Amino acid sequence: MPNLPLQGLSRMLVWGSTIPVVIWILFVGSFLNSIGLSFLWPLNALYIHTVLGKSVTTAGIVLMLMNAAGMVGNLVGGALYDRWGGKPLILAALLGSAAAVTTLGFTKSFAFYVAFIILLGFMQNMAWPSFHALIGKLWPAGGRRAFNMFYVVNNLGVAIGTALGGFLAEISFLLVFVLNGLTYLLYATIFLYAMRRQTIRYTTDDNGNPFLEKGADSTSEGRPADPIHVPVAFLALGILIAWTAYSQWAGPLAVYTQQAGYSLSAYSFLWTLNGILIVAGQPLLTPLLNRYMSKLSVQLITGSVLYVVSFALIAQYPNYTGFLIGMTIMTIGEMILLPGVPAAINQLAPKERTGFYQGIAAGAGSAGRMLGPVLGGMVYDHSGAIVLFACGVAACLVATVSFLGFHISTNRRFLN
Repeated sequence: MPNLPLQGLSRMLVWGSTIPVVIWILFVGSFLNSIGLSFLWPLNALYIHTVLGKSVTTAGIVLMLMNAAGMVGNLVGGALYDRWGGKPLILAALLGSAAAVTTLGFTKSFAFYVAFIILLGFMQNMAWPSFHALIGKLWPAGGRRAFNMFYVVNNLGVAIGTALGGFLAEISFLLVFVLNGLTYLLYATIFLYAMRRQTIRYTTDDNGNPFLEKGADSTSEGRPADPIHVPVAFLALGILIAWTAYSQWAGPLAVYTQQAGYSLSAYSFLWTLNGILIVAGQPLLTPLLNRYMSKLSVQLITGSVLYVVSFALIAQYPNYTGFLIGMTIMTIGEMILLPGVPAAINQLAPKERTGFYQGIAAGAGSAGRMLGPVLGGMVYDHSGAIVLFACGVAACLVATVSFLGFHISTNRRFLN
């Protein structure tokens, strides 16, 4: 027993040494960029309300439009990755995001702010399918570990960025926008450096359209040749509903905690707990998933079931203790479910269409984040918090059934 920590550390060091240098470089850039992103997103509604003088409802509509643009960006980015490759697309997305977010800091016109926040939502989300596709291409031996690590790196950046964002905003909101723009530029520079260390070959189809060449390291060997539209549809529906439910923690539940007499800092601690669990727990969780959930489809179902348990708990115990335990369970479910989605797409999709299908999965998540606050707010306003939590249970059950459909539709022939 006393040797277990040393054995765990030894395994982590050995695992870390097997990660390609180019992946480490991309992860460092992603970490820095996620810090910059997190300067802004928690403060966006506050800026629209206090600086631009608009109502909270108006701020919510603007953020919904931003998420809608993000969903379109996911789909467009995924499709273009298969035609252009990752390098030009990601660079265009990062540079466009840098220009859009910097402009936001200097405009005092609400109309211009809405236009550029929509552009920002489109550009920054256009890159995500490409990142997921590139990770699978550049580190095929990483499997689900690669996507787990990408998830942890980004959440670590979010934890740091959200902590710093409020401090920076007290100094100047302009500083928040400008530093966010600089992190995009820094990531673009790091990405260029990483790509110079790695050559990715392209070939063309019969129509002259370029796509990623299948090499000896392709993970598509042994995949069935039949269409994958049905399992992808099940996967997209499941993650859309899961994100719709998850969004209630950042929307109506925040309002409920205030009305129930809990302080803002008490509510904020729920998200602090979320970040701590992800950063500290994911490296410990990954070997357990590899050992006890060999199939990614089973991993998705398990994560969704934990979402059900979380909402059932807070529906039964709508107090702060219930929220703490519920957030813990939800976060464990999140750590199991969310990294499994791009990992499943990476194994499932043909290599020449990886970007397209990653875009569908990412777009479904964006749709859930867009619809969640609106639908949750309607239920909360008309029926109250307990009914909302019960609806969360029902929604997550539907998501679980969808992931079960994904498991069955893959016929258990791949996704290991």
